[in-house]
Amino acid sequence: MSQWNDLIFESPVWGMLTTLCAYRIGVAMQRKTGIAALQPILTAALMIAALLVVTGRSYEEYAAQNQFLNYVLSLSAVVLAVPVYRNLDILKTYAVPILLGVGAGSAATILTVIAAGKLMGTDPQLLLSMVPKSCTTPIAYGVSEALGGIPNFTVALVVLTGIAGAVAGPALLSLLGIRHPIARGMAMGTISHAIGTTRAFGEGEIAGSMSSLAMALAGTFTAFAAPAAAALFF
Repeated sequence: MSQWNDLIFESPVWGMLTTLCAYRIGVAMQRKTGIAALQPILTAALMIAALLVVTGRSYEEYAAQNQFLNYVLSLSAVVLAVPVYRNLDILKTYAVPILLGVGAGSAATILTVIAAGKLMGTDPQLLLSMVPKSCTTPIAYGVSEALGGIPNFTVALVVLTGIAGAVAGPALLSLLGIRHPIARGMAMGTISHAIGTTRAFGEGEIAGSMSSLAMALAGTFTAFAAPAAAALFF
């Protein structure tokens, strides 16, 4: 039995296949239950962590067999051009408030993280990993890597940020009296990226589309602003 286990886990593709299978199970669980907190990335991460503990395999071994997926993840950021193109008319009509809103939201997130981290004496590498937490995973991973952070830690923060926004965001926006679907969608997409966008589509096509647009713009803004902020404050 041990011989078979070694044969399976030493295969150069087991890590990648484990990741894909765990994510697929996570997607199925969320669709079946409809619970926003059961985000597929988080569910998959917990399942993989449990598998590593049970089998005694090291995280380094698993991560080394996911290099191809990490490469593809970075390339997938290109698809964010799609929501921008689909909502080009709305972007033209509301260009100034949209760009100012997304820029202000992204800048506030970056500066707040840095300020809070500095005050609490957070380790610089961990703090750099936190800076891109509010943009979508492919961009956050690349930005964290470029800043010298810990990309996998960044991905975990991205998931937690998205879940928090999806669960509490709509209620908070309503509490603040923000009712317009464009404003609600922009807020969700800017701060809670893809997970928030999924929740925004539950409020309607306009909110979801605007959240998609905001997610793409916020990711672009963060890709440029995060390195500038890091150079300025570190």
